[in-house]
Amino acid sequence: MVELGLLQIVQSSKAQAWSDEDLLEALNQLEDGLKDSIKRLSSFDKYKQEVLLGHLDWSPMHKDPNFWRENISNFEENDFQILRVLITILDTSTDARALAVACYDLSQFIQYHPAGRVIVTDLKAKERVMKLMNHENAEVTKNALLCIQRLLLGAKYASFMQV
Repeated sequence: MVELGLLQIVQSSKAQAWSDEDLLEALNQLEDGLKDSIKRLSSFDKYKQEVLLGHLDWSPMHKDPNFWRENISNFEENDFQILRVLITILDTSTDARALAVACYDLSQFIQYHPAGRVIVTDLKAKERVMKLMNHENAEVTKNALLCIQRLLLGAKYASFMQV
């Protein structure tokens, strides 16, 4: 339910003028439950495990701005181990979804970390991502382009490319 965007539907439903108090209470409870689920699904440990296993998929944490704001400093652990693994995935994975998610996550790191552009450049990710701009899968190409735009322009100027 979380991955399908039910939280946004519940929040927009709550904004409507309902006369039924029971319905409003049910919507509030559903919203609270979904928010709790997102917090559990968005823990950095689960993210780290997903990256280290190389099985990247569009789980809620990848697109959740709060996850990135709250956990951006965790990426600095072990000399940016998670970033290094994401970059390795770009070189080694044959799974289009994993490649797209890795590019997207790198772009998120660039956007949310104060020195994201410099760090990703120092790790020599630019060349690897640029190769993926010619990938046969449109999802990979789109996320590689987003990553390169944020890398070259910075998050402030590339924000119009939000997915």
